[in-house]
Amino acid sequence: MKNNVIVTLLFCFHSFVNAQDVSNSKDHELLTRYPGTEIKNYYERAYYETRFAISPGSYEKGPEKWLEVSGKQTSLVYEAPKDRSTLEIMKNYEETFKRQNAEILFSCKGGECDGTTSWYAAKFFNTIYSENNRQSNGENDHYFDFGAYHVSQRYLVAKITTASKVYYIEIAATPTYDDKPVKILVEIMESDILQTGMIELNADIFKETLEKEGKIALYGILFDTGKTDIKKASLKEIELVSTYLKQHPKAHIYIVGHTDDVGNFGDNTLLSEGRAIKVTQALNQLGNFQDHVTPIGVGPVCPVATNETEEGRAKNRRVEIVLRKKF
Repeated sequence: MKNNVIVTLLFCFHSFVNAQDVSNSKDHELLTRYPGTEIKNYYERAYYETRFAISPGSYEKGPEKWLEVSGKQTSLVYEAPKDRSTLEIMKNYEETFKRQNAEILFSCKGGECDGTTSWYAAKFFNTIYSENNRQSNGENDHYFDFGAYHVSQRYLVAKITTASKVYYIEIAATPTYDDKPVKILVEIMESDILQTGMIELNADIFKETLEKEGKIALYGILFDTGKTDIKKASLKEIELVSTYLKQHPKAHIYIVGHTDDVGNFGDNTLLSEGRAIKVTQALNQLGNFQDHVTPIGVGPVCPVATNETEEGRAKNRRVEIVLRKKF
């Protein structure tokens, strides 16, 4: 559903410019601000590469797993009204993302982020926003308030996909130790949808590839993020499978669902299986193939590219048709 929506405002609040905002700053078109907040720091880059944390840290160690992101970068630091808590602010973001079917890649709070509640051993925020990571881009003051541990800190990484763009959003909320209001960091990385790995298929190419290699990856069978429902645009490639089975009535195939490695392994495995089942059901509407088709989901365990880049993850998210040994 979300791919059919031009995402200009995720929040139900009206976008506005606050008189106390830092000069030449503005809300990102994807997200309006939490009511009453003021922009204290702002910058934008046409292209940048950075990384977001997608797993907690541990005693005296930073996050164990990172998501490499690149594209147009917009970074904003907001100051909240003095009576607002990190819980209230972050819950608002989380609920809004869920209403819009955004994919929450990771979230944590306080000691959950660090694997400890000892301030001297808590390195999660410090590692993310340190001189060796985010501050290395020269914006030291921008991230200054986010480098120390606080029991009320909260962190979230989400993904939003539209018809033409993919957005990775990092939100951090932290109290400050100088009795000032909560600070909110909103970091948005924006890039065009990658078409790498997609080929224009016809019945001849499908047959030749399947019989020569024993399998063929279909990148034109599409789903919403985290969903099993098949998009209408997928029908063309499902019809190719149907045509092949009708022309080769003795053939048997596996329909194999694959995911990238972002998120929980168990969830990804179930998602891949659910998608394979949905493709099988769609195929059976085109012919009586029940005895010839077996759906299976393998999650992220059979990648064809690295999961450290968006290009690689796009290649790994696929449905494969595998030709079984002749009976």
